[in-house]
Amino acid sequence: MAIKALSLAEFLSASNLPDLLNLPWVHSTASQNLFDILSSQRILATPCTVFRGEELCYLFVGRPAYKTLSVPNPSPWQLPIAFVVQFNKPPPLKHVHPFDSGAFFHKRLPSYITNFPLERFDLAANPALMGRLVSLMFKTPARYMSREPVGDYEFKNDNSLDMRHQEILALSKLYRDNSSAEFDDRAAAIEIAIEEDIELTKENILGVVMPAEYARVPKLVKELRTFAPMVETYDLQPLSTASHFGNLYDCVAKIYKKSGIKY
Repeated sequence: MAIKALSLAEFLSASNLPDLLNLPWVHSTASQNLFDILSSQRILATPCTVFRGEELCYLFVGRPAYKTLSVPNPSPWQLPIAFVVQFNKPPPLKHVHPFDSGAFFHKRLPSYITNFPLERFDLAANPALMGRLVSLMFKTPARYMSREPVGDYEFKNDNSLDMRHQEILALSKLYRDNSSAEFDDRAAAIEIAIEEDIELTKENILGVVMPAEYARVPKLVKELRTFAPMVETYDLQPLSTASHFGNLYDCVAKIYKKSGIKY
């Protein structure tokens, strides 16, 4: 039999790494979409530009990593909102990638990883592989949440890697790479795509984060709390959209703390 390179899923499936990963998933979008989401009472799966012909709903594990284009002086409706999702019964996974698949597909990630086929990094066949990926690349969920990957020497030495593991080595390099704004948190977070809408129910939604201006809408917070136990807000600052994403992360962390979620 010819020697072959191992895909990420093959490598993780053959490992005995811990697979515990009890983190919610987070769907982020622009605030201007909030009223449409409330009107439909669901976060919709929409036609995907990466996986043509598929309607998908995207989330990231643990972090509100998705980002819209930054503008220098945003209005409240241009700021991000986030839905923290924790299903009683998680839906089937269509795609799971260890980075933003759109950034990969559109070559916004470095060529040392985009030269490989995207499908070589898909982990959707086995949900437990997400936990093993975190154990491999970060050791613990806490280090995943703060993007503190294992160092290069330790990573290679602990896992006895050689050139059969070139795709795993490329991913490890990407997780350590923070040399450009394009290699932001989307390059080091687990992305999940499902083929169904997410209904806004207490069984699905743990919390909502939104700009504080929206809390001034009469009865809006009350309506949100009919399905989201926690609603967190953040203030509009005279800063770019990108500068507000830290506020989104802080609010999501508050929801976790109030919910007793430890990582």
